[in-house]
Amino acid sequence: MDDALSVANLKARMAREQERQGPPEDFPALPALPPGRYTSQAFFDLEKEHLWGKVWLYAAHQSQLPEVGSYVLLDIPDAPIFLMRGRDGTVRAFYNVCSHRGAPLVREATGTQASLRCTYHQWTYDTDGSLIAVMDERDFPEPFDKSCLGLQAVRCEMWGPWIFVNEDRDAEPLLDWLGMMASEFEQFEIDQLRPAQIKSYELECNWKLTMDAFLEVYHIKGIHPKTVGPSLDHRGAVMGLLPNGHTRMTCPTRITSADRAERRGYGDGQSRTMPAIAMGEIARDYHVSHNIFPNIITPVGETARQFLMFWPLSLTRTRVDVVHFGRDWGEGERPAGWDGLLAFWDVVMDEDLQFLEWQQRAVLSPGFKGYRLSYMERRIYYAHESIDRMIGVSNVPPELRAEPMLDAYLELPDHHCADPAQASAG
Repeated sequence: MDDALSVANLKARMAREQERQGPPEDFPALPALPPGRYTSQAFFDLEKEHLWGKVWLYAAHQSQLPEVGSYVLLDIPDAPIFLMRGRDGTVRAFYNVCSHRGAPLVREATGTQASLRCTYHQWTYDTDGSLIAVMDERDFPEPFDKSCLGLQAVRCEMWGPWIFVNEDRDAEPLLDWLGMMASEFEQFEIDQLRPAQIKSYELECNWKLTMDAFLEVYHIKGIHPKTVGPSLDHRGAVMGLLPNGHTRMTCPTRITSADRAERRGYGDGQSRTMPAIAMGEIARDYHVSHNIFPNIITPVGETARQFLMFWPLSLTRTRVDVVHFGRDWGEGERPAGWDGLLAFWDVVMDEDLQFLEWQQRAVLSPGFKGYRLSYMERRIYYAHESIDRMIGVSNVPPELRAEPMLDAYLELPDHHCADPAQASAG
């Protein structure tokens, strides 16, 4: 993404976005997204059946499993899964289900154990998930083969220091699924990043309605007039639609990074105690945010990168997890500059989340006829298209579909557009 041709192309696209007087002539009018996508239990059930169990989901950072026997109990809805570092140093994922009668092996959020013992009936497993001891094994009929009764493994793969899980045994490898995203992130030296804070919010609204709010910058003047708004030129934003549902947004900035830090309340010199994140020219000079399908929004700044993750707790309840990553600062407490940055993020998140529960009530109203999306909001439509592809478009009732409209506007791995028209469409 940072070779000379790509940089020049992206700068030209941002300039065209700033100058255009309307949508590109060849760009299609996007159909309204049906309200039922946010309110229908049947559609929510289709997502549970066909989406969440078949995609790669962020689970943890490797630093959360520092030694042999370390475990992390994941908080992925409807997926009782934990991670554990085995004696060979490998991190594995297992369903938190004893092979005997389904009792949990792990009940604390984190910890370290030399082995896993079910406290219900004392069945014991090694750190690699193999069953090593059964209480009163004599009472089970022969042949009783413990080697066939280990914990059920879940696909678990690494992207740099980030651990992802996937319940689909036939899913393509994580790095293949990430595709262009993995290549683009090489500039950020992600192996040098570590978590500085994890914070969660719960809202009474559908998870897609929540995530939609972070897929566009059309809202920044109304929602962020004193925080993010003054530093971004939303009219110049370029939206990159990538294979497998991933997207990228690049937005021109109005002020320098030093002025931006000063305006946001952490430019008093403390931020200089925070090691800078490696990045190329575009990420350094512009605002760049990626969407890792299906549920991660990840903006990058000079000293921090966030994972905002949107988890469906029910049809109309969502948990938003925000993980703040920074470049490893070594031993000791995190740098003081983090305090101001995290306080700023609290303000911005409150601004972003303030209307969502109201919106959920609105989409339930007969007065709401559907999401009417502009050219600038096309990342939202593409996310919904991608959800339907995972479900299978034929499985989605016609009145609930996001009709496929944007295939011709995808960027391909060579960084050139799938359709020449995309060069002008941005």
